[in-house]
Amino acid sequence: MKQHSNIKYRAEKEYKNAKAKFYLLLREIISNSLHALIIRKSKNLSLRPKLSLDIKIDDKMEECEILLTDNGEGFTAQNVEYFNELDKKNIEKEQHKFHPLGQGRLALVYFTDKSIYETVYKNKTGEYVKREFQYPPIESTALFTIDDFKEESVQYDDSYTKLHVKISKQQTYRRAKTFFSKYSDIDKLKYWTIETFFPFIVTEKDLIINLSYNGAKAKISKDDIDTDKKPIVFKVTLQDREYEFELRILPKDGKLSGVNNIECFARNLKAELEPRNLTYTIDSEVGYGLYLTSDFFDENVDLKGDKIEISEDDVEKINYAAKVELDNFFADTIKLNRKKTKDVLTIFRKRYPSLDVFVQTKILEERTDIVTEADLVKNALNEKGRIEKKFWLECEQELKEGDIPFADTDEGRKLLNSTLQVYVKHREMVLKQLDSLIHLYDDEGNIKPEAESKIHNLLLKRGVCLDRSSDINHLHNLWILDDKYTVFSNDFLAQSSKQGQALSDIYIWADDPKKTKEVLILELKSTTKAHNAGGGENMVTQVKRYARSFYLNPHKYLNWNVNTSDVLFSGIILANKRDVNKELTSLSSSGKYYRIPFLKNSYVFNEAFCPYENQPMNTIDIRVELYSYEDISDLASQRNEVFFKLLKNEYNMEKEEELIGVANE
Repeated sequence: MKQHSNIKYRAEKEYKNAKAKFYLLLREIISNSLHALIIRKSKNLSLRPKLSLDIKIDDKMEECEILLTDNGEGFTAQNVEYFNELDKKNIEKEQHKFHPLGQGRLALVYFTDKSIYETVYKNKTGEYVKREFQYPPIESTALFTIDDFKEESVQYDDSYTKLHVKISKQQTYRRAKTFFSKYSDIDKLKYWTIETFFPFIVTEKDLIINLSYNGAKAKISKDDIDTDKKPIVFKVTLQDREYEFELRILPKDGKLSGVNNIECFARNLKAELEPRNLTYTIDSEVGYGLYLTSDFFDENVDLKGDKIEISEDDVEKINYAAKVELDNFFADTIKLNRKKTKDVLTIFRKRYPSLDVFVQTKILEERTDIVTEADLVKNALNEKGRIEKKFWLECEQELKEGDIPFADTDEGRKLLNSTLQVYVKHREMVLKQLDSLIHLYDDEGNIKPEAESKIHNLLLKRGVCLDRSSDINHLHNLWILDDKYTVFSNDFLAQSSKQGQALSDIYIWADDPKKTKEVLILELKSTTKAHNAGGGENMVTQVKRYARSFYLNPHKYLNWNVNTSDVLFSGIILANKRDVNKELTSLSSSGKYYRIPFLKNSYVFNEAFCPYENQPMNTIDIRVELYSYEDISDLASQRNEVFFKLLKNEYNMEKEEELIGVANE
């Protein structure tokens, strides 16, 4: 008794989760035609197998028509028997390892509105007969027999099968439209056909596939694929059994870049690998397609033939074995890629010294692609982030006896070195800004007057008051004067005056109950010209006047309730070296001055100011340092260069000791 089943129900069950995968219909009907051609070819070696696919899309009418023709045997009595029973195995297809699953007919039911077969074949008496039928028949949901359709004798000299598919309903048309929007011209459709049916095309040298797409035509044969090289065969033991795999590496247009998929095939059809694809990473100016076939894939493909479902462990084993073969094939390319990576790494190290320590060179040596600068940055940042997270987690834990502090570990040293690299580089950029402000002339030789506010904002932005430790980060560059001004605490404060205020530019003071209370008055002059250098009131006198004002009313100027008699006063003046020299030769200059060692145009004054006009003998000492911008810039730059050399390990005492030991020998 013949099997009857609800084919619409089975079609819905198989394809309801694949509504957007219209390509499954094309794949099934084309593969069935290819099966028919190869089977007939095996019986008639002189046959030239041909398949024609004609696709027409009418956007206005929202209709799609597909006409598929092959010169296979047609619907012989035996083929009719296979067609009638959905679950009956086709012995001839099994012999050719096609492993059919009967999905072609289900795809027709699900994805099309109407499918009409026309076939010419030889009957039992050797006559050519013709038969036409619709699948499935109208108003029928059961699998049917086509025996009821009469045969018509025809004068014909060969067999064939034509399948005419019509798609017009809105739902089915949208599925087709989605697919053809991706493969929108004949060249794209040709490439899809080659990729999808690659095993058929590469093994059947006489096969011809003619494509027609809205009038545009293309032909596919084995000549379209470079098959001079034999497939690479390798074996992998999977599930306690050894399987053979055939890997073909065929040239194609374009080039390979980064991670490339190894296309897998089951039942001679392209299929996705689950849980993930096989991949191979390579950069090559010559394009290649990577294709892998195996009985193992045939045995583990799903009913639709769309997915090969295997374990993650199996994927790993197959991928590793394929990589070994591909590494051998691309050996020359890999060698060139690694040389290019080395060149990129050299540039990276110069550009990102703070990230260099996080580059995992051992991993780079194993890479087969060209590692870009962006890759190096990303990977180094990921490694740095991992170490920094570890640092913050471990620094909160109390060290036990025998524990090594994180800062003393290799990872800790890397993190600290990187952080300092960024900080020292930041200092270098600030010093370049300072240097540009010092220059009297621009690049074109014109006088370049600089406003005092520029140098003011460079050292400490106007209006900022560093009265809390949380406010200090990156708000000042007072380290230019000396690194002791780099770090502030709640007892070491600073205030930058606003423009127009009757105050000195910057005040720095310390109010530690356990230490001497101090105040430093910092006066900044234009880097090109001080407005009062050598004038009626010289620069040193100006600082003393600000000191007197603070002495008399500290709360008014610094919001500081302090006994100013207990305060140690000092001052710093910054001006260009010409104005420094004018200050020294000014008649109004008071007291003695001494040159500061190792600086060319900077001096110190041991001065005093009188807080009260009616008490001229009651004076307060104040030490005033007068620096030229040029000296400050040179000194800070030299200091920064030393920091850089320290970070680059140029001052390595162990190396020096080794050299000394060699010299003594």
